[in-house]
Amino acid sequence: MYDFDSLIGEEHLKSKMKAVANSGKHSHAYLIVGEKRSGKTTLANCFAKALQCESEGNKPCGMCLSCMQMDAGNHPDVITLQSEKEDSIGIRDIREGLNNDIVIKPYRSEKKVYIIDDAQKMTRQAQNALLKTLEEPPSYAVIIMTTTSAEAMLQTVLSRTIVLPVRPVPDEQIRRYLMHKAEIPDYRADVFTAFARGNLGKAMDLATSSEFEESKEKAVALLKGIEEKPYPTLYVTAAELTEKKKSENLTELMDFIRIWYRDALVYKSTLREEGLIFREEIQYIKKVSKEISYEGFEDIFKALKKSQAMLRSNVNAETVADLLLIAVKDCRKEPED
Repeated sequence: MYDFDSLIGEEHLKSKMKAVANSGKHSHAYLIVGEKRSGKTTLANCFAKALQCESEGNKPCGMCLSCMQMDAGNHPDVITLQSEKEDSIGIRDIREGLNNDIVIKPYRSEKKVYIIDDAQKMTRQAQNALLKTLEEPPSYAVIIMTTTSAEAMLQTVLSRTIVLPVRPVPDEQIRRYLMHKAEIPDYRADVFTAFARGNLGKAMDLATSSEFEESKEKAVALLKGIEEKPYPTLYVTAAELTEKKKSENLTELMDFIRIWYRDALVYKSTLREEGLIFREEIQYIKKVSKEISYEGFEDIFKALKKSQAMLRSNVNAETVADLLLIAVKDCRKEPED
């Protein structure tokens, strides 16, 4: 069932989508932008449901035939584009799944809604094919796209769409959902919330992942002894981290580093244990807080920011890991008087 009220957070988008549906004044193309597991697809389907709702009152009503068809997944005038390949959307997908179909009027509704998930997978040729439709769309057509990266879209496509950014869900809402809906203990909900960074879907994935605890143990073991490890050992660690999943593993490690040193900085500033994510490692957190200066903490967070920028620029993941681990190790050196 596609229900705006069941979505946690996203109040700005829900309000905007409902207002568009209720006013009857809509654009021909929308682009929902957010990271993986942030609820983009659910939002797209809720929006389509609201646009197609037949109620004279607030949309979606959830009771008309159109709403029931959406919830059942068989609305004849809401088409989700299917791709022949898992990792890309080609020109043939756009031509056959959208361009050739969009000229056919709606089956029973006033509108015909197309949903393109993971629009960042569209090839340049596919986007250019879509552009032709965006330039002169039928009056009844609405195209809703979702993407993890607006930068992956051609500027000419972006200029013809209404961009709807998905904002992070407040931590307290995620924590409350994990505790009351998923029945996760508060201390574990704190950990998953911290690592999710405003993404409820990611928080739920972490809560049900058997690999997360293993990754956490490995990261903590690395961070506990990083000042004692020789540089060649760090190079080996960087190679191991990026051997299989490459940037995914490194991104996960960066999250561990960020929260580990965030805890140490908080303790250094307050001498309080409340609010720390790695509370079970408090003795090590205290040790780190004493060994690193405020300038050292600033350098660590700068190194993390630089590493994220390098990954976005497609710099080799092992190179990024090398530089990051060395920067973290060197930041333990107190500045000379």
